[in-house]
Amino acid sequence: MTGQEFEYQVRELWQGKSSTPVLEVRNLSRHGEYLNINLRVEAGEVVSIVGLLGAGRTELCLSLFGMTRPDAGEILINGQPVTLHSNQDAIRHGIGYVSEDRMSRGLVMAQSIEDNIISTVFHKVKDRFGFLSETKVRDLVDRLIKALTIKVSDPHLPVNTLSGGNAQRVSIAKWLAIGPRLLILDSPTVGVDIANKAGIYGIISDLAAHGIAVLMICDEIEEAWYQSHRILVMQKGQITHSFLPDSSSQARIAEVVNG
Repeated sequence: MTGQEFEYQVRELWQGKSSTPVLEVRNLSRHGEYLNINLRVEAGEVVSIVGLLGAGRTELCLSLFGMTRPDAGEILINGQPVTLHSNQDAIRHGIGYVSEDRMSRGLVMAQSIEDNIISTVFHKVKDRFGFLSETKVRDLVDRLIKALTIKVSDPHLPVNTLSGGNAQRVSIAKWLAIGPRLLILDSPTVGVDIANKAGIYGIISDLAAHGIAVLMICDEIEEAWYQSHRILVMQKGQITHSFLPDSSSQARIAEVVNG
């Protein structure tokens, strides 16, 4: 602990801008994990899912990223039904996923910062002969390091030389490299210090301001309440409640989650 205190800033009330959401889920089910899930996330909207451990939040997000297959229901991207057989299908549809476990799923810690950032977009940084273009790689990596204010002396250093907060920024950077329509963030501030937590919230706000739809799993109700336009409660694999921060309280959400 650093002894620092974090002061949350209330997010402005969401004003819907589009009748066609970036993500719409209709009656999505996977046996033993989640049941009849219905949700939507619009461009520029931040929607958080809260719930107890084992509620099915991560399992749902893994299906939305093509890592597992639902048994029933529909996933629509920009109003069009999609079938996600793999994470490559999800990436092609503009979906990025920042894992809750950056150490084993999100990043290859022993590889360089540069290699991790470009790992999702090798096809974008090749020259006309099919080889990696040093210029394209450098331009992309430098741009994302600057945009996310990643504190690094050399992008060729391994990720395991970074602090937890800066490593998380690298994890976000690799998905921003694809130019996502939808970014799924699974517990993005776990294991992050106070200063970097504030920075990550700033990044999320910037993403929303640029029209990216954000679906976020939050382990802290306070975080969800301040950082989201809408909060969904998931219990035993089902979405049971939906709250707007301006017309709800943290105490009420906590009561529902723990009830």
